[in-house]
Amino acid sequence: MKFVHAADIHLDSPLRALSFQDGAQIDRMRRATRDAFERLIDLCIEQQASFLILSGDLYDRDYPNMQVAVFLRNQLARLDSKGIRVVIKKGNHDADNRITSALELPANTRILSDRKPETILFDDLPDRVALHGQSFMPGPVTENLALSYPLPLQGYFNIGVLHTSLAGNPDHDAYAPCKLEDLTTKGYDYWALGHIHKSEILCRSPWVVYPGNLQGRHSRETGPKGCILVEVEDNRVKSVDSVPLDVVRWHQIRIDLGGATSESELIEAIRSALTSAFRESDGRPGAVRLNLNGATPLHSTIESRPVRLRQTVLEIAGEIGGDDLWIEKIRDNTTSPTETLPSTRNEAEGDLIRIMRELLQEEGGRLFPFIKAEMDPLRAKLPEELKDLPEFSPPDELLWMKEALARLEPRLVSRLSGERDAQ
Repeated sequence: MKFVHAADIHLDSPLRALSFQDGAQIDRMRRATRDAFERLIDLCIEQQASFLILSGDLYDRDYPNMQVAVFLRNQLARLDSKGIRVVIKKGNHDADNRITSALELPANTRILSDRKPETILFDDLPDRVALHGQSFMPGPVTENLALSYPLPLQGYFNIGVLHTSLAGNPDHDAYAPCKLEDLTTKGYDYWALGHIHKSEILCRSPWVVYPGNLQGRHSRETGPKGCILVEVEDNRVKSVDSVPLDVVRWHQIRIDLGGATSESELIEAIRSALTSAFRESDGRPGAVRLNLNGATPLHSTIESRPVRLRQTVLEIAGEIGGDDLWIEKIRDNTTSPTETLPSTRNEAEGDLIRIMRELLQEEGGRLFPFIKAEMDPLRAKLPEELKDLPEFSPPDELLWMKEALARLEPRLVSRLSGERDAQ
């Protein structure tokens, strides 16, 4: 008997790839979560799985978009036509979703109750299965739901379905927190977890598994994404395999330019990094964020000519991967090996740079209130789904603004010198 375990689908998640400029790339990212879900359904059919477990967060937020509901129902109906059952646990993104309440599900699909823990029995399978779980109700779920899950049933393969932050994860909100020991001592054979977007096997006896999300949605969700395929024989786990299903793979590449002195070294480092990213994308488009690091004399060149650098990187990416290697963003974290004042054409320009450096070094942040007054109205105009991104709401705004001013310095010098690429 086989079953598939997936979670954190986030259908139609808002576009986070703000720096893509190619329309085809943007369209592909908009479709990515749906395309990955179709691959999930394909896998269940190909593997003749007995059932599919979806451990929370089918949706991204409460969008009253019935196209999502129609898409989901049609995909689940494909499984219904093959006799493959589906068990859904509502996660924090699903609990108060109007689509969930309005969706007419196929006969093969069950949503776990949100009032109390529920057990679903599959008595007609080669290995009898008991699935235990409870969906989230609207609002924060702060209690340890696992403690109230029922005892395992004798003669069944027992699966616990739980959407949880476990003992805490800095990248995810706390929901249904519990200890790993709460799960491993319950007596179940497999825990099908959700909420954490990184695939991880926390324990093998019993199996406690996060499948991660199906599709990376932004530059922090890197590497292979997919689901877990489990084979059971005589009420014991025979195999647990991670199956990649992502249609676009994200990469964060760190290039150390420490000591690099020539543009040819820069280009060669970028070429090597992009070649590795393209290879690690395994035949699918790769979306890359380049992070340039290190103390290098190239710092002023990189900062003062961003358009030229991006064009060079795009040309290299095209040579390596054609249309399947995308550059999402280039982030310059390099520094100058010395703090000498850059050359300017006149004394006034030099004075301006000195003033900027004084403002950067002073502790009181006298410039901060003025910059904040300019930034807040701009942030207020952003779409709601973008306001919470760290790029627009950093935890330390004063530090963020100082770093932005530091990056501005070489571009300002170039503009004062009349260079057209200093945008």
